[in-house]
Amino acid sequence: ALYEALEKNQTLTTLGLQACYGLGAAVFNALCQRLETNQALTSISFAGCECVGDEGCKVLSEALKINQALTSIDLSSCQRIGDE
Repeated sequence: ALYEALEKNQTLTTLGLQACYGLGAAVFNALCQRLETNQALTSISFAGCECVGDEGCKVLSEALKINQALTSIDLSSCQRIGDE
C-alpha cells in the first residue's frame, strides 16, 4: 500500500519510518526504487531500521541519481550498513 501511495503522492513531503522492525529488505528496496519517481518527498527517515544494509544502500543511491527532491535522508543507527 505504501509503495502505491508513493507513486501517486503529490503532497507528502516528510516520511518517518524509523525503527520499522517489520520492514524487510525487499520492501525497503522497493520503496527506494519508488523514490526515483516521487518528487514530493523532501525528507525520509529509516533511522534504526534493521532491514537497511549495504544492498539497500546501493538501491537507494541509484534512486537518488534520478530523484532531485530529497534533501534529507536519515540512516542513523542502521546497524547492517557496512563500510562499502
